[in-house]
Amino acid sequence: MKKALILGTNETQADIIHYLREEGWEVHACGYRREGSGCDAAHYFHLVDTIDVDAVEKLAADINADIVYSVSSDSNIRSATKVAESMNLPTLLSSEIIDLFHYKDKFRQYLNENNINTVKYKKVTSLEQLSGWDIYPCVIKPADSQGQRGVKLLHCEEGLEESVAEAIRNSSSSLAIIEEYLDGVEISTNMLVQNGKILINEFTERLVHGEEFFGVPKGHSIPLRNVNKDLQTESEKLVENLVDKLKITNAILYVQMKVTPNGPKIIEVAPRLDGCHIWRLLKFAKGYDLRKYNIDCLLGKKINVERRNDNENYTLYFHQQKTGEKFTEEGINLSDNTVFNDYRYSKEEIIRPINGSLEVVGYCVKNE
Repeated sequence: MKKALILGTNETQADIIHYLREEGWEVHACGYRREGSGCDAAHYFHLVDTIDVDAVEKLAADINADIVYSVSSDSNIRSATKVAESMNLPTLLSSEIIDLFHYKDKFRQYLNENNINTVKYKKVTSLEQLSGWDIYPCVIKPADSQGQRGVKLLHCEEGLEESVAEAIRNSSSSLAIIEEYLDGVEISTNMLVQNGKILINEFTERLVHGEEFFGVPKGHSIPLRNVNKDLQTESEKLVENLVDKLKITNAILYVQMKVTPNGPKIIEVAPRLDGCHIWRLLKFAKGYDLRKYNIDCLLGKKINVERRNDNENYTLYFHQQKTGEKFTEEGINLSDNTVFNDYRYSKEEIIRPINGSLEVVGYCVKNE
C-alpha cells in the first residue's frame, strides 16, 4: 500500500487526507499538537512539528513514505517540499520558487522588476525605517506569514508605527511590508500547470467583509459577477505571464488578485491548493475534483481535464463566529438551494483562535 505523509491536520488538510484514503493510500498526518479533523481522518497521527524539517524527514523515512505533501499552508508546503527534495520523492515546484512566493517583499520586488504588475511598497525591520512613507491608504502585513494576523489597513499616518510593530511581531523573520492599498473587486484563481501547459485557470470572486474584519473572506462565488469578460481575460493573461516568466512546468497555484481601476493586480500566490475548500465549489460548478488533479500532477500522471460546460452559479459561504465564543448553529441560514454543508465544531464548543478575530466554524455551498 502506498503511504502518504500529510503535514498539518486542519479541516482543509483533512480534504486531501480523505481523498487519499478513498484512493487506497495509507495516510499519516503530523502536527505539533493533536488538533483538527485531519488527526482522526488519517490512519495515523504523529506528534511532530511541521516546521521542523529534520523531524519531518525522519518521520517520512521511518514510515517509508511515498509522498510528503501539504495543502492550505505556506509553511507546511515549504517543509514538505524540502523533505521531498532531500529524499528524492515527488515534488511540484522547487523550494526556490516556493520561497519566492512565501516572502512577500521578494515576490513584490519580482513582480515590479519583471513588469508583471507594479505596486508601490516598502519593507521594514524597524520603526526607524518608516521615514518617507506617505502613501495612503496602505496595507501593513508580516512579510512571511499567512492568514490575517498582523494585517492592517490604514487610511492615514495615525497608527502606522503600532501596526508595523505588530506586523514585525507576527513575522518569523521580524520583517514587515507596507503596500499601497489596491481598491477593487477581489478575485482568485486556482491554476493547474502540467508539462508547461496551463490546464486550469479557474477564477472565483472572493467575497469579503468590511474594514472591521479587513481581509477576512466571507466566501467565494463562480462565475465572476462583478468583473466583465475583458477584465477576466486580462487577469488570465496576467497570471499566465507570471507562470511563463518563472518557467513553471508543474504546479498547483492559488493566486489572489484585485481588479483595480488600473486593471488587475496580483496580491499573493500560494504554491498549493487554497485553504477555502474551493475544490468543492469547483466540483459542483465544473464537475472535476481538483484534489485528484493535484495528486495526479504530483505523481506525474497525465491529466485530461473533464469539466461540465454549464452556466449555473454557485457560491461557497463560510459560517463564521468570533474567536473564543461558544459555537452555535443559531443564525446560520441553510436555504433550499444549499447543496453542501459542514460544521467544524460541536454545540457550545469554544471557537479556537486562528486569525484572532472572526473564525470559520463551517461552510456551505449554494446553487444560486
